[in-house]
Amino acid sequence: MPDKKMLAIIGLLALLLVASIGWFDAETKIHANKISYDNTYNWTEYFHGYEAYLDKRIYRAVMVTTSMTPTINVGDTLLWVEIENFAELRVGDIIIYKHPTLAGLDNIAHRIVEIVHSSEGYKFRTKGDNLLTPDQHLVPESNVRGLVIGVIYGKGRG
Repeated sequence: MPDKKMLAIIGLLALLLVASIGWFDAETKIHANKISYDNTYNWTEYFHGYEAYLDKRIYRAVMVTTSMTPTINVGDTLLWVEIENFAELRVGDIIIYKHPTLAGLDNIAHRIVEIVHSSEGYKFRTKGDNLLTPDQHLVPESNVRGLVIGVIYGKGRG
């Protein structure tokens, strides 16, 4: 008759064998039923242009006026990042800024229509897409909060 030590070893080996068979069976079923991803997007291509922002904090703001209609409607969510180099901004970019003369207007989103560079830094002439004329005041770089990099459209779009 085998001693207790030998029975314990045989029991452990049997348990290990059963666990291994179970793991192998489960692993085989997972891979056998794996979904084919042949027609998915190459995410790098899909997000081309956004990869530069993946290591930055992305902020959001909700559009509350019609000044950017039809590009951005009331209720749409803007995704924006802080700007590190104002020289990289271009005419046509949409920025989030604090109004240069009216306190409390801290999240205005308008398109850049003119860039002025001087010894004091950059200033931007902006305009809402739904407005007839550009904004009266130039926005100094110190008032620019960020660059809009995306829009999550609200209800009624699409």
